[in-house]
Amino acid sequence: MGLMLMAYEKLGKEELILRDELAIERTKLAEERTYLAYIRTGMTVSMGGIFFVGYFREGIFSYVGYFALLIGAVFFMYGFYKHKKTMGLIRRIVGSLHLPKMK
Repeated sequence: MGLMLMAYEKLGKEELILRDELAIERTKLAEERTYLAYIRTGMTVSMGGIFFVGYFREGIFSYVGYFALLIGAVFFMYGFYKHKKTMGLIRRIVGSLHLPKMK
């Protein structure tokens, strides 16, 4: 990640071409898609856990349901952490280029 930041730091805004600005936008959109995939996966695993806990009230399958709920929560938290970390890096790169601020 550090090499990417150093490569863009060498360029000023006047040296950027449209391709570079579009590459930054594509990177932001790719990060949002990744974040949404973590949320989608966490929701799917959690819904499976809710099913197992509700349908199998006793026995080992209820424990499988509770474990699935825990794994779903881990997906949510890791996705949120990874999203914030990556967006911070992107903001740092964009800030070093003196481009318009991200929304």
